[in-house]
Amino acid sequence: MKIYGANLSPFVRKVLAVCSIKGLDYEHQVVTPGSPPEGYLKISPLGKIPALEDGDLAVSDSSVICEYLEEKYPAIPVLPADPADRARARWLEEFADTRLVEAVAPFFFENVFKGILGMGEPDTAKLEQLATEVIPGRLEYVESQVPAEGFLFGTIGTADAALCSPLINAGYGGFEADASLYPNTVAF
Repeated sequence: MKIYGANLSPFVRKVLAVCSIKGLDYEHQVVTPGSPPEGYLKISPLGKIPALEDGDLAVSDSSVICEYLEEKYPAIPVLPADPADRARARWLEEFADTRLVEAVAPFFFENVFKGILGMGEPDTAKLEQLATEVIPGRLEYVESQVPAEGFLFGTIGTADAALCSPLINAGYGGFEADASLYPNTVAF
């Protein structure tokens, strides 16, 4: 089994976390967005990361990959057994992959990625606007969902990895959630 992508991607990190939790053997092939290897579009038709090859199967999208891994290797689950909890875990993963990422990813892009690529100075006005107008609502929601300690559904799973990964990247980009406002989120 091969996992394609760059460790700094929160989506790739989620897939790698699921593989680690499940104790799966895999080969990690680093693929940088914007410069995929020859033939990569056969594996990931949109050219995005992550992608997975497992025998004749080629699939992309982190959530689809995680679902596949859960179904193929059920011995160590990364989704809760209860259907209602399973639905909630899928929703939290979707929230993290969309609304949370779009709110916090610009910190990494502006403060790290632009410098690496020589794309000029960070757009601090954009980051300030996100920090004051968008991120508080997203973090208030996360705060209302995560436990004061431990994992979302008793043991670490996909939803935990999905919620943490974008916040890790935001931290690399200089954004840190205020522990006095979001104590559960920061502890999580």
